[in-house]
Amino acid sequence: MSLRTRLLLLIVLLVTLIVTSLSAFHLNSMVQIWSSGAMERAELVAQQVRSLVQQRVLGESLKIHPPPISVEETKKVYHQIVTQDKELSDLIQKTVAYARMIVEIVIASDDGSILVSSNPFSHGARVREVPSLAGWAARSVTGRLVELIRGHQDYEIVVPLGLLESREPVLTIHVILSSVFLRDALLPQVRLLAVLSAVALLASILLAVFSANLALGPLTSISKEIDRIASGGAPAAPDNDPLSKTREFAIVQSKLSVLGQQIRGAQEDVTQMRSNIESLIERMEDAVLLFDRQDRLIMVGHAAERLLECPRTELLGRTREEIFPPQQPLGSIIQQAVRLGRPTRDHLVSLEREGKPPLRLLLNLDPLADRSGTLITLRDAETRRQLVSQLDVSRRLSAISQLTGGVAHEIKNPLNSIALRLELLRAKVSDENPEAEREINVISQEIRRLDRVVKTFLDFTRPVNLVVEDLDLAALASEVIHLVRPQATLQKVEIQFSAPENPVLIRGDRDLLKQAILNVVVNGIECMKNGGQLKVETCQFADHALLAVQDQGPGIPEALQSKVFQLYFTTKEKGSGIGLAMTFRAMQLHNGTIDFTSEAGHGTVFRLRFPLASQAA
Repeated sequence: MSLRTRLLLLIVLLVTLIVTSLSAFHLNSMVQIWSSGAMERAELVAQQVRSLVQQRVLGESLKIHPPPISVEETKKVYHQIVTQDKELSDLIQKTVAYARMIVEIVIASDDGSILVSSNPFSHGARVREVPSLAGWAARSVTGRLVELIRGHQDYEIVVPLGLLESREPVLTIHVILSSVFLRDALLPQVRLLAVLSAVALLASILLAVFSANLALGPLTSISKEIDRIASGGAPAAPDNDPLSKTREFAIVQSKLSVLGQQIRGAQEDVTQMRSNIESLIERMEDAVLLFDRQDRLIMVGHAAERLLECPRTELLGRTREEIFPPQQPLGSIIQQAVRLGRPTRDHLVSLEREGKPPLRLLLNLDPLADRSGTLITLRDAETRRQLVSQLDVSRRLSAISQLTGGVAHEIKNPLNSIALRLELLRAKVSDENPEAEREINVISQEIRRLDRVVKTFLDFTRPVNLVVEDLDLAALASEVIHLVRPQATLQKVEIQFSAPENPVLIRGDRDLLKQAILNVVVNGIECMKNGGQLKVETCQFADHALLAVQDQGPGIPEALQSKVFQLYFTTKEKGSGIGLAMTFRAMQLHNGTIDFTSEAGHGTVFRLRFPLASQAA
C-alpha cells in the first residue's frame, strides 16, 4: 500500500470518526431535548385535564343538596359528575385532536374503570396496561431510538386526582402517547442530521484528498526518483512543478542523485563480481555449490551437474536439504558441519546414486562470514586418486626411461661382441667337443633374451615420431575387434561393440593408437579364462571422446591397482608387463588419459579418453 493511500485512509478515517462522534453527540442531545419536550407536553396536557376535571367536579358537587357525607358517597358523586359531563368529554376529544403525539386521554375511577375517554368505544371498559413514558425517557438514546423505530408501542402519563381531605386518588387521568406519532415527529430531525453529517463527511473527504495531493506532490516526485534509482536509470531532469522548486525538495533531490550514483556504481561492481565468480565456478573442475542465508542454492557450476546428474536449472533455488537429503551419508555430514559452523577439509564421503554404485567424494565446506551462506565443494576422490596414480606412473616411467636408456646403450655393444665371440667359439669347439654344443646353445639363448630386453628398453625410451591424422575412434576400435575376434572365439568370449551413428573424430597416430587399444582389449580377453562377455563402447561428449572396455574377469586386487601401468609388472604367467605401460605412454603422447575401475569378482573397466579433433587441432 502506497504512502498516499495510507495517508488518505488515515485522514478519511479520522474525519469519519470526528463527524460520527459529533453526529452522535448531536443526536444524543437532540433526542434528550426532544424526549424532555415530549414529556413536558404530555405532562402539561395531563395537568390541564386534571385542572379541568377538578374544576368541573368541584363546581358541580356544590350544587348537590344535601352534600355527601362519607368518602364513598363523595366518590360516587365525583364518578357521576364526570360520567354525565358531556362538555368534559368534548374538551378531551378536542385536546387529543390538537395534540399530534397523544392518541387517547382517559379519566378512570380508582378501581380502573374508564369513566370518560377521547375514544367513545372505551367507555365502561377497563384501563389497559401501558408502559410509562417516564420509563421510556429514562432509557439510553440508542434504546429509545431502537424502540421507536422497531415497535408500535404506546406510553402513558398518569396523574391522580384525590379528595381534599384524603390522599387516596378518586380519579386517575391517563394521557396515552403512540410510538408511531413519536417516531414521525423525531425521524425528520434524524434524517436532517444524517444528511448534514453525510455532506460534512463528503466535504471533509474531498478536502482531505485535495490536501493530501497537495502535501504529497513532492513525495510523488521523490518516489519516482527513487524508483528510477532502484532500476538503475539516470537522474531525471528538473520539472516545472512549483513544489519541486522549493529549497527542501531541491536538497532532497540532490542527495538522491548522489545516492543514485553510488547505488549504480555498487550495482555495477556487484554485477561484475558475480559474473567473475560465476565464470570462475564454471571453469573449475570441482563441483562448486553456493547457498545463501536461507540455505537456497544461488550459484552452481557445470561440474555439479555432471556429478549430481541433474540440470543446473532444476538445482538453482532448491534448498540444501532437498539437494543433499539428511538421510544420506553426504547430507548428514553436510548438515552436521553447517550446524557446527566449522569448515571441513577433504572429508571422504559417499554419494548414493540410484541404480549405480556409490561415488567416493572429497567434501570441502566453508561457512561464509556472518552466516550469510555456505560454500560446498565436491571433488571426485576416485579421479583424484587415479590422477595421483597416473602422475606417479609418469614419474616412474620417466625415471625408468632415463635409467634404462643409458644402460641399454652401454649393454648393447658388449652384448654384440659376446654374441660374435660365442659363434667363433662354437666353430672352434663344436668338432672337437660335441658336448660343449649344448652349453653354448644355452648361452646363446640367454644372450638373445638379454638382447630382446635391451631392444625393449631402446624401443620404450626412443623418441616417437607421431604421424598425426584425423581418425574415427569407432572405426579404429572396430578394426581391433575384428583382429582379436578369432582369439576371443577360442576363449569363449563374446565381444559386444557399440558406437554412435556419427563418427567420433580424434587426431592421432593410427598405428600407435591401434596398438594401445589392442593391448587393453587383449588383456580383457585373456583375463576371462572361463569365457564371458567383453563390452567395448565408444561415445562422444562435449569436451572429449571415450573408449570403454569392460570385462567380466576376476578383477584387479586393490593392493595391485597402483602398479598396473608400471613397466614389466604383470599378473599373467607368460605376460611381459609391457602392454599397459606402452598404452599409458601412447595416451600421454596424444594428450589423453587412461584410468580404470575394478571390483573383485565383477571385472574391470578401462576408460581411454581422447581430445576431440577440433580441440586437438
